[in-house]
Amino acid sequence: MRRQRQQRTRGPREATAPQVSAPNHSNSARIHITHGVDLNTNLGEGFGPYKVEGESDVLPFVTSANIACGAHAGDPVVMEAALEEVKYYGLALGAHIGYPDLAGFGRREIHLSPGELRAQVLFQLGALAGMARTFGFEFTQVRPHGFMYRQIWNDIRTATLLAKAIAEFDRWLVFVGPACPNLLAAGEKAGIRVAGEAWVDRVYDVNGHLLPHSHSRAVLKNAQDIVNQAASLVRHGEVTAVDGSRIRIDFQTIHLHPHMAQAKLVAEQIRSLIPNPRSLTAEPFAWDRIEPNEIAYGAL
Repeated sequence: MRRQRQQRTRGPREATAPQVSAPNHSNSARIHITHGVDLNTNLGEGFGPYKVEGESDVLPFVTSANIACGAHAGDPVVMEAALEEVKYYGLALGAHIGYPDLAGFGRREIHLSPGELRAQVLFQLGALAGMARTFGFEFTQVRPHGFMYRQIWNDIRTATLLAKAIAEFDRWLVFVGPACPNLLAAGEKAGIRVAGEAWVDRVYDVNGHLLPHSHSRAVLKNAQDIVNQAASLVRHGEVTAVDGSRIRIDFQTIHLHPHMAQAKLVAEQIRSLIPNPRSLTAEPFAWDRIEPNEIAYGAL
């Protein structure tokens, strides 16, 4: 399946797509989609001769793809090939940022100073923006990877630093991360929109956090279990936690991992559950709330 979508540039305060938030939601950084949901995946997570098998299998069934920007994975050649696929399938484009950790695939604990973290974010966003421009389009969302992603749950300081760096680069961007209070608070502090993310192939604890990869039950390995969790999310906004309890997930996007069990078949079935899938677009949040000189990184 091939989808063609005309990529478009935006003016400094251009009106946004009709599916996104109405003015009565202006007090919240959470992006609002009137119906449907975004389906996102990661792309271009190889490096040099190392390729990730199966990445392309889920592309016909998602609405957005986040391309690795050269820190945890990716390089210029891999990024360009990924951009070709995003263009071919007519997907919304996201930046997949992480810590500079090729050997550990961005999953090891790395702690940077505020200035170093800001520079890493701006460097990676700039790399993708420059390459995307040659294809005639811009990216719409930013999704952290690995340890950087996990920090958002428990570290409001890092979440806010990430959000402020994204805002400094472009306040039209949507900050995608785990559906949790820290993501929303960071977006409100930085003045950008956020989109909470749900997973279909990972198990949650009673607090709504993903179980760590070291946990024996962290990953759903049966294709039908993955589809069942997706159906529960789409129909009820809930998942079954590791202890059997039901917990709500406030999400606007669903992550489809290319390494899911029977990923292509599962992605197709999940797509069929969503009659009106939508990519994430947003108007800037609270234009006058933060002036450029207020985006400080040492005073959190």
